Amino acid sequence: MNSGEDESYQLLQQDFVDQCHSVVEDLEDRLNQVYAGQMGEAEAIQLIRREAHNLKGQGTVFGFSVIAMIAHRLEDYLAKTNSLGGENIDAVNVYLDHIGKLADVNRVLDQTEAARLLRSLPQASDLSQGQVSLETGAVEEVEVMVSISSRLHLHRLAQELNRPGWRMISFGSTLELLENALVSPPDGVIVSGEMPKVSGIDLGRIFQVLDRVRDIPFVLLTSRKKDSAHFAGLPERTEFISTGTSFSQDVLRVSKCFSAAAKNTEASQIPKQKRSLGNERGVEKTAVKQAGLSREPRKGDGEEQPEKSRNLKILVAEDNKINRMLIQSFFEKLPFDLMFAENGVEAVECCRREKFDVVLMDVIMPEMDGMEATGKIRALENNEAGKVPIIALTADDTEEDRLRYKEAGMNGCIGKPIDPMTLIEMINSLVARPCP
Repeated sequence: MNSGEDESYQLLQQDFVDQCHSVVEDLEDRLNQVYAGQMGEAEAIQLIRREAHNLKGQGTVFGFSVIAMIAHRLEDYLAKTNSLGGENIDAVNVYLDHIGKLADVNRVLDQTEAARLLRSLPQASDLSQGQVSLETGAVEEVEVMVSISSRLHLHRLAQELNRPGWRMISFGSTLELLENALVSPPDGVIVSGEMPKVSGIDLGRIFQVLDRVRDIPFVLLTSRKKDSAHFAGLPERTEFISTGTSFSQDVLRVSKCFSAAAKNTEASQIPKQKRSLGNERGVEKTAVKQAGLSREPRKGDGEEQPEKSRNLKILVAEDNKINRMLIQSFFEKLPFDLMFAENGVEAVECCRREKFDVVLMDVIMPEMDGMEATGKIRALENNEAGKVPIIALTADDTEEDRLRYKEAGMNGCIGKPIDPMTLIEMINSLVARPCP
């Protein structure tokens, strides 16, 4: 990552910050117009939802994940109401106020603060009071994240979960749900079994390998029987909601699981680990770079560091965003510096510019696949590139496949879904010093 590219990215971040302030000021002015009867509520709601949707997308791109999540919840809030009367206009102002305060390049939240803030945001009026427990008389506050492929089933689910007055946050994709759950873990997750790109079944497996979300009750909404071979390999604790006649009964059953999880939320929802969020330019032990966009310039780049003290520098060539998130999560507490490339062309260019201790190479990628990229890396004039250990990441890991990878110049192969301990053990075996 050169200084020019880093400066350009920082300028884009600043443009986003300026845009946030401009949008917040404009929307607050529109709310004043609504209050004064100078603008219709329906028109204002449509405008705010559109601006929230834009901030959500741009906040994700430019590293302001908490702003993106607040914007998503604001969009979701307005989808559940057709009025800005009563408490709704004040609630929208709360969302805008948080966005404005966070729209500062120096404002960084750790995971504790981020999760607490997101949980504290206002809920739509019909969901705001929470359910009174018949057993204890206490008010339950339960947050459920859902990603449902059918509008009909989403509507049915919303009706069932509206009875106890819980907060249900809907996401258009499983990837978006995962990104939000990793920042602010909910009390339960419900996902359609069949979803584009990453299915609910795959997401269930992913949840089981990530410490931060492993214990969240995970539920699949499906028309299949739960003993179907389609669900082979899912954790036994996975729950199911049938889209058939037992739908309401199933929702009631899993609601009890969510309620039990919510009772532990105050004590356990925030992990002891703290990771910077808001303007995401830092992580704890694992510094992260993206080919073309640097998020955490390392101190001392270009300087020789003592072999025993420096972190392992690992290039991850992987086009799938969820797999990149998984790998980053696997290594989060280890002394690794990660750089990500999204295709073989980027991987070759990274190896041309920099020295790595290990390369993790997805076999199937756009523009240039992993085997071709490996051959080009081995052919680089840079002598270090010819010797760097390259590990294939692939769902095709038969003996015949492994032989092909070896002939292409790779040193090892890890099958997908990736087992973190197997991957770390292979890295240990290929580098000169073991990692903890």
